[in-house]
Amino acid sequence: MIRIPLTPEMPPKDCADCAFLLDAIGIPYERRTTATGASLWVEPEYHARAARELGAYLRENRRPQKLPVVWPRHPHAMYGVFGYAAVQIAVAWAAVVHLFDKGWRSAGVLDAGFLARGEWWRVLTALTLHGDMLHLLSNLAFGALFGYPAARLFGPGVAWLLILLGGAVAYGIDALLHPLQHHLLGASTAVFTALGLIATYGWRRHLRDWKPWLRNASPLLAGIALLAFTGTGGENTDLLAHLAGFVVGAALGALCARLPMPPPGRTALQWAAGLASLALLSFAWALALR
Repeated sequence: MIRIPLTPEMPPKDCADCAFLLDAIGIPYERRTTATGASLWVEPEYHARAARELGAYLRENRRPQKLPVVWPRHPHAMYGVFGYAAVQIAVAWAAVVHLFDKGWRSAGVLDAGFLARGEWWRVLTALTLHGDMLHLLSNLAFGALFGYPAARLFGPGVAWLLILLGGAVAYGIDALLHPLQHHLLGASTAVFTALGLIATYGWRRHLRDWKPWLRNASPLLAGIALLAFTGTGGENTDLLAHLAGFVVGAALGALCARLPMPPPGRTALQWAAGLASLALLSFAWALALR
């Protein structure tokens, strides 16, 4: 007997499907099973027909399997969370004690006239100011909640640089849509930038796989649900700032999903991005306090 070349050591289930076809078309065969799989054998006079029929069956009924989406898992994600918390707490302490005899709150708060005065740095400094202790603690908690998975996807340095830049852009948009007397402060805009970033990045990356539409969209839908649940409560909640942060973060996430992102292990790049974030914030505060 001759083994059919299209059935080399197949999984038992696949071999059973091919055997069923041979039974249906009346070709006698022998099924041989080993430790590595199963195969089908036929007499020489049936070999050509069996190979032809099985080839047509496999072409019509078997699609090439797509590789599963491999998500990056960057190490040291908590470093970014610790850095975020340290910056927020340090600025809060400096504002309370009036470090350098400066009014940190008045120097760093954001309003709609920042562009007219050329004070672009306020979109960054306002992200590190808070109205009270509860406001600070809330942003620390949600910043860790959304910043950690972002750091796992992009790396701690790259993630927080994206969050900082996205939050600044969103804050600028939010300020320009408010009256001049309205003051903006708090890290919540950056927090929701992180949420939009991870939600849309997950959504766009899943679109590369052949799965149902709703399953592909689940990260984005989860992000929108979290935005509605965590970003619309409280008497002094700036809904527009939260929405702007989420939209800007979502745009960044969609863009990053189409770009080659740094793989895990690029420690030097992550440190460079993290230090760039810290340097940008320090420069903004130096301009605000001069």
